[in-house]
Amino acid sequence: MTTTVRPWREMAVQLLATVMIPVSVAGTGLYYTRWQQNLNDLKTMIDLVSDQNPERRKYGVAMFEYLLKNDKVPVEFVAAQLSYANSSADKELLPLMEQALLKASVENTKVADTFRQALERMPSRIFVYAMNDKQRACMSVLMAKVKDTDRTNIVVPGFSRATWNGEGHELRVFRSSDVERGTGLVKIFNDVGLPVILKDLSDVEGSAAKARANTFELWFGQAKLPASCGV
Repeated sequence: MTTTVRPWREMAVQLLATVMIPVSVAGTGLYYTRWQQNLNDLKTMIDLVSDQNPERRKYGVAMFEYLLKNDKVPVEFVAAQLSYANSSADKELLPLMEQALLKASVENTKVADTFRQALERMPSRIFVYAMNDKQRACMSVLMAKVKDTDRTNIVVPGFSRATWNGEGHELRVFRSSDVERGTGLVKIFNDVGLPVILKDLSDVEGSAAKARANTFELWFGQAKLPASCGV
C-alpha cells in the first residue's frame, strides 16, 4: 500500500511543479513588463513637461494627471515635478500642475495625501502682509539675516498691503499638519530679532481650503520693528 501511495505523491509534486514554474515565470514577466511600462510613462511625462514647446508641456501636464489618477506617480516624482515647475520660466506650469493634482485627487483620494507630502518637501511659502513700506523693507533685511540652510527652505512669493488692528506680528498657519513647521518658522524669525507669534487657524472651518500645504501668512502688526531694520 505504501509503495502505491508514494509514486502518486511524487507524481502530484512533479505535476504541481510543472504547472507552477511556468505560472511563476509568467507572473514575473508580467510584473517586469508593467514596471517597465510605468517607468517609460514617467520618462515620457517628464520629457513632455520639460519640453520647450508650450503645447507639449500642456500635454505633459495632462499625462501627469492621468498617471496620478492611476497611482503611477510616486511622491518623489511629484515633489521633483513641482520643484521643477516652481523654478521654471513658464509661470503657468506650476498652477497647471497643481490643478492637475487637485483634479486627480477627486477621482483618487490617495493623490491628496501624495500632494501634501510632496509640498512638505518643498520650501515653505510665506505670503507677507505689511502695513507700510518700512515693514516690507524690514522683511527683506530679516530674510538676509536668516541662516543659509534655513533660507533655502523658505520662499516669499509676494507682499500685500494690509491694514488691521493687530498689535503683534503673527505667522498664520491654516492646516494642522503645518503647525510643527510653523513653530520652526517662528523660531527662525525670533532668532533674527522679529518677535512673531504663531496664530493657529487650523480649527477654523474652511481654513484648510484657503491655502495649500506648507503655506503660511506673516502679518506685520503695530509692534515695533527690530533695531536691525534701521527704524
